Amino acid sequence: MRALSSIKRRAAILAAVAVIGVGASACFADTQAGPPADPLRAQIWTLMNQDRAQNGLPGLVQGPKLEFLAQGWAQWMATGGGFSHRNLTDVLYNNASYSNYSTLGENILVGPVGMTPAQMESAWMNSAPHRANILSPNFNVVGIGYFDGADGRRWICVDFGGV
Repeated sequence: MRALSSIKRRAAILAAVAVIGVGASACFADTQAGPPADPLRAQIWTLMNQDRAQNGLPGLVQGPKLEFLAQGWAQWMATGGGFSHRNLTDVLYNNASYSNYSTLGENILVGPVGMTPAQMESAWMNSAPHRANILSPNFNVVGIGYFDGADGRRWICVDFGGV
């Protein structure tokens, strides 16, 4: 009985965080000049843009709104949600905060906390669907989120958008 109560409490907390998060996303800009301030995010962003440049594509600009979305999902996965993609169709069509976006995409990854940005980018570039997101000409904005779980793993979510 105690375990069931704990599960219900956790589900209620996660649901409340999701509702608050969706509303708070309206406070963030769609794009922002320059690299992300966080060093890990900045390294991932730089590597993605290097791969895009090598393939004749313009760089991705950072998107604070997408970073907020990605950060929330990384935390959700790490704290019991499991390794899965967010329903981006729901975000795109049922959340007015994202109405400036014509398309959304997502890369996720889980690995040890010590995994380097180069290892992350390599893993994505060696996976056809993830590579397609990084190199998609339909995306021009990116938000990177990560969360270090109590289990010693880092959960990463990268959300791409087209504005």
